[in-house]
Formats: sequence, structure tokens, C-alpha cells
Amino acid sequence: MIDRTPLYWLIDIETYDFTLGGFKNADLSGKALILSTQLWSIIRDTEVYSILIGPGIFKGIAKKGNIQIDVLEFISCLMFDPTRLRYDEPLPQVDIVSPEVIDPLGSKKQEEIVTLIRNLVIERGNVLAGDALAKVKAEAGVPQTAHYEEMFKRINVSHVSGEQRAKFILGGTYGFIFRPFVENYPKLKLQRTERTKVLATPFYKFTGFSDIEIMTDWMIVEKAGSDSKTGMEAISAEYEQTLEIIDKNKEKIIFEL
Repeated sequence: MIDRTPLYWLIDIETYDFTLGGFKNADLSGKALILSTQLWSIIRDTEVYSILIGPGIFKGIAKKGNIQIDVLEFISCLMFDPTRLRYDEPLPQVDIVSPEVIDPLGSKKQEEIVTLIRNLVIERGNVLAGDALAKVKAEAGVPQTAHYEEMFKRINVSHVSGEQRAKFILGGTYGFIFRPFVENYPKLKLQRTERTKVLATPFYKFTGFSDIEIMTDWMIVEKAGSDSKTGMEAISAEYEQTLEIIDKNKEKIIFEL
């Protein structure tokens, strides 16, 4: 039985003053796709950030003046500053307010709802209608009355499975980012977490997972009472657990286009 479900998070990202190697102070924009069981909070001294932990990809462009370069980076974490989501900020770095979140392991289900149905009826003759919309009486003709008939009815609504929804959204509209993610997936089990990259928007760069300055000493707030690990060790453990769940359900999560 699966206690946790990795969710696909599709998120728009747009930030200034970003550094890509020797390309500095660029405007970065694009979309991130990442598999994370939830949105986590991490704390270090007085710093508090949000983070998605799991295999992912960023695809977009970086601009500076007349120079524009395409960016494609495979990532293991997406870190961002939640205070940048305030409405008075000129530009949120990460649009986590309205992300597309897909549960590929979600089951198909049926739901019964009660709805009000209003039928428009036109009747001839002297009709007793409580809420008549119009009455027409032509010379030497039978009068006609237009009114609504209202009734409550139970309707069964069928929801598609998470796998079907994932295939429709990721395989269709977002195939441009999902396809390279799937092609890279076989490498993940062979790749050490320490060699992966992190999209660290509060620090305006892609950084290595083993970057001591950025990645050490964090505590995952939601795990504080059950896990004593901190920093890279804690984040790496969550990444590996997520990857293990994905691998067990690969046919539903990593499907071929």
C-alpha cells in the first residue's frame, strides 16, 4: 500500500538577475515540471523557504539585452522564497498560487450530484404558469405561454483516472517538457543525488546539490518530529524515497508518448 503519492507539479517561473555560468544578470522564464510528494517548508536560522523535492526538469529561456539562450536543466529540487508570492510584489519568481498539479496514481471514481434542471416550455391555451416568461395572444388564435419547468435530478458524474489525466495533459499540451523528462528518467537510478542540480530561485541560479553554502543545515519543517536528519542528508533521503515510489509505479507515472 502506498502511503504517499508523487504528484506532478507544473509551475511557471520568471525571475530577474539570474546567473547561468558566465551568463549573469539574465531574465529567466520558463516552466518547471517536478515530481514531489508535497510542497515542503525548510528553515535555516532566520531563513524560511519552500521546496519541491523529486526528479524534475526546467525548460525555458534566459535573456540579457539582445542575447537569448535556450535553457534545459534536469533538477532534483525547486527552491523558492514564499514571501515573493505576495500580491504587492511586482513579480513572483514562482507561480505556486495556481499550479497544475496532477496525481497520476489517482483512481477513477464516480460522484453523485443533485442538480436543478430548468426546461423551457411553450404551451398553448390557458396555462397556469407561476413564472411565465411571455404570453402571446394573436387575433383569432390560441394564446401561447412560455415558462420554465423546474425539477431536481440526481446525476452520476464520472471522473477520469489520474493516469488518464496525466497522459492527456503531459502527453499533449506539455509534451515539449515531459518528453525530455521521460527520456532522462533511466539515468536517474544510475545518478548519485549529490551530482544533481537544484533550481534555487532565492539565490538566482542553478546550483549543485552538494553546494555547501546553499544546501546545508536546512531542516524540513514537516519532518521535524519524526526525522532527525538535516540539510543535504534530509533532502537527499526524501528525494530517494520519492524516486523509489516512482520506480514501483513506473508504468503509471513514466509513460511513453
